[in-house]
Amino acid sequence: MGSRLQFTSKGTRQLTALRISSQIACLLLFVQHAQAQAWVPVDWPMLVDQQAQQFEDPYRDLTPSQFQSLMALAQLRIALGEASPEGKWTDLEERASKLSKDLRAQGLDPDWILAQREAVAARRQHAALATNDALEGEHVELSGYLLVAPDAEDGALVAFLLPDRGVCMHLPPPAPNQLIQLKVDELPEPLGPCISAAVRGRLSADETMATVPVFDDTIDLWSQWKLQVSEVITSGTFSAETDDS
Repeated sequence: MGSRLQFTSKGTRQLTALRISSQIACLLLFVQHAQAQAWVPVDWPMLVDQQAQQFEDPYRDLTPSQFQSLMALAQLRIALGEASPEGKWTDLEERASKLSKDLRAQGLDPDWILAQREAVAARRQHAALATNDALEGEHVELSGYLLVAPDAEDGALVAFLLPDRGVCMHLPPPAPNQLIQLKVDELPEPLGPCISAAVRGRLSADETMATVPVFDDTIDLWSQWKLQVSEVITSGTFSAETDDS
């Protein structure tokens, strides 16, 4: 009897330990699942690589008047290279010399600034393409404006999320790292051009290009982001009650 009681007590302790272990394992799985489904609120500036935005750009600090004078000087120098009649060449040279002197009087070196055009263009493109590595693979939530694109070759729905309505007002599209292609199974109805929307999904850096109709025209959209959409709404923002976590 004594040995049986001892065995029963030992077995009870083992079963209790197993139950506790099982409960802990279930709790850990629940926590991991909750963490995996937690949506990271993202603002549009967070999508870009901020370090890539810091670069030397002598054009950035020019006033509109200085920029116009500099571009006029560049055009005159191109024309000087093509001019043949002596009278025309002299006139172009005088105008170019005056613009150059005016810019130098303002503390600018027009020759050096114009020589930086290609380098600055390359830096600007890098800044427009560089994405925030910290958001790769994250489950995010952000708001913007939907623009529906033609279906993919396999029939899948394609749409883009933009930070503003500029494209629908015939303005140039945003930088590629400020544009997100959406992979979505279904879009809410009714759906108009550049309609306000909030989306949730898994974000990844993935370059895509598409030609999208906008009113009476088309526009080429170049995106550095792709979002595998889990949920999209076109009214308001997500509330705490809709949070899957």
